[in-house]
This record gives sequence, structure tokens and C-alpha cells, in this order.
Amino acid sequence: MNRTNNFKKVEKSVFVYIVNVLSLIKKFLSSIVGFFINSGSQKITIMMIPHNEKRVFNFKLNVFALFIIFLFTSSGLGIILFLTVANFNTSLKYKDASIKTQINEKRSREYEELLNEILDNHNIFKGKLNVLMSKLSSNSLQNIMDDEYFKNQGGAPNLVDFSGLDEFERERAEVDRLLGDYRKSIIAFSEINKMADNYNKILKDMPYGCPVKGFYTITSTFGFRIHPIHKVLDMHTGLDMAYQAGTPIVSTAPGIVDKVDFDAGGYGWYIKISHTKGFSTLYAHMRSQPIVSPGDKVKKGQIIGYMGSTGSSTGTHVHYEVKLGNVLLDPWQFVSNN
Repeated sequence: MNRTNNFKKVEKSVFVYIVNVLSLIKKFLSSIVGFFINSGSQKITIMMIPHNEKRVFNFKLNVFALFIIFLFTSSGLGIILFLTVANFNTSLKYKDASIKTQINEKRSREYEELLNEILDNHNIFKGKLNVLMSKLSSNSLQNIMDDEYFKNQGGAPNLVDFSGLDEFERERAEVDRLLGDYRKSIIAFSEINKMADNYNKILKDMPYGCPVKGFYTITSTFGFRIHPIHKVLDMHTGLDMAYQAGTPIVSTAPGIVDKVDFDAGGYGWYIKISHTKGFSTLYAHMRSQPIVSPGDKVKKGQIIGYMGSTGSSTGTHVHYEVKLGNVLLDPWQFVSNN
């Protein structure tokens, strides 16, 4: 029973304390509100005096109204400032975007000019490639030339309808077409390279090169001349190349020794070699009997004898002839194009 009475006393004391605290808070708030009401109800006179001082304008406002005007004015200025700053930032962004757009447009124009230049040069390259392929006899090259990409020497035909494409798609189509051309060109060049290898193999078997191993001086060329011994106009059938006696003479192409003989009134000791494709070469006025015999196989650059002055000769030299079938050719064309 005593515990219950004590609990009620404590409860009553707490309730009284809370009521007192709330009462104090109410008085404090009431005093503050009253202060603002009293302060806001005070009158303020604003006087406007013109320079001519004929009439004075008085405005009476209480503090509260002045505060409201100040609040609205400050808010308006704040909003205007915010919008100004926001507009300035937006204008900077638009300006930056405009600059980037101009740069991109310039780059796009430069890219387009470069692409056009590449296409122009490609068409020139393709035309020259077609001319080259037309001069070479090859079934593979003919098949490539019959392809759609190579029918026009000025460039590939217009395989794409550009009317419904935008600028980017048109450029992409041009690049795709260009790549197609280059793929075909790679195939063509591979075939041309194979043909060049075959031609090189053929050329290696032809009598290109010099029959003298080392230094020499040309003393008489191919064609008509005054004979150095008989002093009459005659046809010189070869090329005379002079140097010291014993200078090595070499075969200008691989072949088979066809003849080794001595002609006292003409070639002296000489050798004739047969080559592929109907070519043959002759080496005359050797110092002594050649070191190869008829039927021997010789290689290009192999020593077959030595320079001398046997037969009808006025000095140490080698008389060199080149024939295709029975037709005499100018040896200098083969010596100079080694």
C-alpha cells in the first residue's frame, strides 16, 4: 500500500514538472512572438526629397511590411542571379559544344579530302595494274581481269546505290569497295610475282653477263667496220674485249659445249656453247686449246679458257658472239644488261 502511494506521489510530481516546463516554453514563445509583433508594428518613415525641393514624398511602413518587401526583393534578386548563372553555364556548354562541332566538321572535311585523294590515286594505280596485267599472258590474270572489280581501268564500277545512304554510309561503302579492290590486287600481284620468278629463271639460262672475268676494254663493237688487217669494210659479228693474256674467259650462261676447234685464218682457238631457248655463244682467239670438250655441260660463270691472240688477231682479246637460232645479235645488249 505504501509503495502504491509513493508511486502516485512521484507520478504527480513528474506531471507537475512537465506542466511547469511547458508553461515556461509557452511564455518564452509568447514573449518572442510579442517582441516580433511589437517590433514589426513600429512605423518607419521613408522620405524622398527631389533636387528642386518643391515637394517631399513620405512613405510610412511598419517594420514587418519592410521585412516582407526585403524578403521578396532578396528572393527575386536571388532567383535572377541563379537564372543568370545557370544561363551563363548553359551558354558556355553550348559554346564548347559549338567549338567541338566545328573541329569535328573540319576533321570530317579533311578526312573526306584524304579519302578522295586515296580513291583518285587508287584509280590511277588500278589502271596501271590493269595495263600491266593485259601485257602479261596468264590465265589466272585473265580471270582476275574478268572480275567485276577489274572490268574498268579507271576503277571499280559503282556496285552500290548511294542514293539512300547518308554521308557516313557512303564513305563506309567507298572504303569497303576500296578494300575489295586491294584484295583483288593482292591476288594479281601474287600471280605477277610468280610470273616474275619464272621469267627470272628463264633469264638466268640466257647469255646475260660478261665473258671476261675481271677488267676489260672494248676494242671493237658489233656491226660494220674497217677490218684492222685487210683494211676493207666488213661486218664484225661480235664484240672484242681486250686485256692481259691469260685473263679467264667464262661461259655467260649454262649450256652444253657444242664445238671446240682451231681456225688459223680466223677465230684461232674458239669454243661454241649451246644454251636454252635457241641461244648460242662463241668465244674466239683463246690463248690455247679451251679447257672444256664438246658435250661437256658448263655452268654460268664457269671458266672455259683464257684470253689470247691466236688466229687472225692484232692483239690479245676475246671475240664474243651471241646468236638466237641463226641470227647474230649485238653482244653488248647482253653484256650491258647483266
